[in-house]
Amino acid sequence: MRFVRLWALPILLLVSSATAQVPATDWEFEDPYRDQMLYLHALVNYSYDLQWQFDWERRQLAGNALRVNTGSVTSTKLLTDIDLRINQSLNDKWRFQGSFKRQGLRQRPNREDQLLLGFERSIFDSSAVYLTVNPEFNKEFIDVAAGYTFYRDDRQQYVRVGVVLEDVSYDDRNDLGGITEQDPIALQWAVRLGLANDWFLYSEGKMGSGFERIFPDANASADVSRHNRRVNAAQLRVSRVSEDGTAWSAWVDWYEFNEVMQFRQPGFDYDYRNTQLNIAAEHTRVLRDRHRLRLLLHYVDKKAESRGFNEHNYDRSDVLGGAFYEYLWPNSGLMFGYAFGQPEIAFRAPDPTENYNLDDYRDKLIIGWRYNFSEDAQIHVSLSHEVSAKGFGGGAVRFQMFF
Repeated sequence: MRFVRLWALPILLLVSSATAQVPATDWEFEDPYRDQMLYLHALVNYSYDLQWQFDWERRQLAGNALRVNTGSVTSTKLLTDIDLRINQSLNDKWRFQGSFKRQGLRQRPNREDQLLLGFERSIFDSSAVYLTVNPEFNKEFIDVAAGYTFYRDDRQQYVRVGVVLEDVSYDDRNDLGGITEQDPIALQWAVRLGLANDWFLYSEGKMGSGFERIFPDANASADVSRHNRRVNAAQLRVSRVSEDGTAWSAWVDWYEFNEVMQFRQPGFDYDYRNTQLNIAAEHTRVLRDRHRLRLLLHYVDKKAESRGFNEHNYDRSDVLGGAFYEYLWPNSGLMFGYAFGQPEIAFRAPDPTENYNLDDYRDKLIIGWRYNFSEDAQIHVSLSHEVSAKGFGGGAVRFQMFF
């Protein structure tokens, strides 16, 4: 929620210009538009292996877990996703609960960092209630999350439902004179349940109405007079993993971002919206104990628009995929892969000279190495080369650990 002050600096620079003409490339929301290889990087080349993902869903509430995914997406930008879960037993009733999550996928306009710390208390043999907060340095951005969890199968099947109250003391603690017209309250959930024939359903997400704030005091907030924001995300996945290494998974990801900003200086107000839908499937199998094949396919549809400042419409659909072969040793594997993307991109603005269409085929050759420290820790390192673009495609490191 700290974007109010982050936006104040660029706006001060903008209004100090005599011409007040701001090119589209200077607007932060359009950065992902320009990174045309982004989806191929983040969704295929740098994706977690299906076995890793299945283990994460199974064990993330059973104990302590950490995973890190970092890789180059441009010559100056590094994708970094971090997910840390602490579920530490304190006695037969209490657990310490902690989570830190950073979403570094740069095709999304906001980069989420969230830390929550607190406790879980068992109330029956198979359920518990929890309360967590984020100890934010700026008190106006303190969040509180509380909810209920039902567990089965040593906490490897679960239904967790809670409410997140964001910025609970904003009106009393902010130094911009902000007044909340709509409190940011969201429903948050994580579900993993067994289905027939060893299939599992997994879902997670956060849905809410977002916040709406006004800043009536021009002395306290010299630039911003209104700020509204709503961010929602949800995923639904079904997966099946067999002991022989055969695995199937299909999932749907949905994402929504909306921000409204009104400034005292005329000409910079905007209403920006960005929605994304990702439909994907993945399959892996082991052949003759030494050869592992992994196939991945995505369809992504993205629509974004701004009304007011920097008015535009952005429409993008992608078909993305990858084929990966891995030669296996007892504790490691050498991987070779090919990833491709076929985007259809249309950008439209009031000035027709800014309009463009892109449909260039993109592909990458990838080599990687995986090492299993144990059943609880694995690392994967890879390098790639952009074939059609004839350039270095980026290096990546993925690490997952349960402790």
